Amino acid sequence: MKLSRIVLFYFLFILLVGCKKDPQEIFNEQKSGVVLICNEYYYDVTLADGEHFYFTGIASDGTLQGLTSTLSDIKKSPAILNGTGFFVDGTGRILTNRHVVAPEIDKDQVRKNMNSIIEGYAQYIQALQDSMDQRYQAIQQYAQSRVYEDEYGESQLYMSQDEVEQLNSELNNLRQQYAQAENIKERVRSNILGYNFSIRLHSQFGIAYDGSNVNSWDDFMKNPCVLLKSSQDANSDLALLQLKSKQTPEGKYIFDYTKFDPDKENVKITQQLYMIGFNQGVSLAKTNHGINAQFTMGTISQAPDGNRIVYSIPAMQGSSGSPVVDEDGNLVAVNFAGSNGSDNFNFGIPILRVITFLK
Repeated sequence: MKLSRIVLFYFLFILLVGCKKDPQEIFNEQKSGVVLICNEYYYDVTLADGEHFYFTGIASDGTLQGLTSTLSDIKKSPAILNGTGFFVDGTGRILTNRHVVAPEIDKDQVRKNMNSIIEGYAQYIQALQDSMDQRYQAIQQYAQSRVYEDEYGESQLYMSQDEVEQLNSELNNLRQQYAQAENIKERVRSNILGYNFSIRLHSQFGIAYDGSNVNSWDDFMKNPCVLLKSSQDANSDLALLQLKSKQTPEGKYIFDYTKFDPDKENVKITQQLYMIGFNQGVSLAKTNHGINAQFTMGTISQAPDGNRIVYSIPAMQGSSGSPVVDEDGNLVAVNFAGSNGSDNFNFGIPILRVITFLK
């Protein structure tokens, strides 16, 4: 009778408390499925005359970083961006944030910068033309100063034949150079960008696993990826990569996003949540034992509105794309942004939006 009471109490305790996993158990089980993403990228603008200009971003002063017209130069010094991703199936598909694999650029700022450069070059050519014109006028004035009237009232030129030919040759050269410069200036100004110009993003993706050694870009490219798709929904900062092998390595944890029950309240205020990710990318992840993911926790601090979940999990740049799970280890969100001025309030994309994106 006493034993039956103990068993009954045990089952009541399970019903009331639930089978919550130990946080360490969740981390140990799931960290193998979380990856550090490296994106090497640059932007490409093609002008009307077919000339290409490449750059890596916009500096704090508004100028274009790494601007060059030489493709080999930009490939030697591309921009580098780290983020987090995680496996969602056995085919090597990795979920992350759109801004990790396809960073947006202020198109209007690019247009203003490029047009300023184009107009500056046109003005430089104009300055050369002004210099040519001044030289042309000076030669003519000099030639006029060498004309005099003889005793018979006839105009005579006080220059040798060689000097006359030399000045005429220079005048002809100046006229030709001026015309050539005018053509170049018009071609340059024809490249002025309107509002419908396009910017092409060139990216290469590689990943590294928890515990692996990362010392260079080549280490990431041991596991190259391709971009399958990115969300066009402004409220879903999501993107999907896939290993070129199209196979999730054996033993890597796969986050099952299909467990979501739309008829059940999956998250609520003060609920405990956990995040596994690579805050600050390689710089913080790198240890004497390879790169190590970080495990952080917090609680839901605002009622979810369907577009985002607000929680108190600390996060820094590099944690974008990290999986956020509940106390049972179920995926509930994808981390995507932090609040301005604080690392302690961050935002996640709810699982329902993830499911919609992955359909």
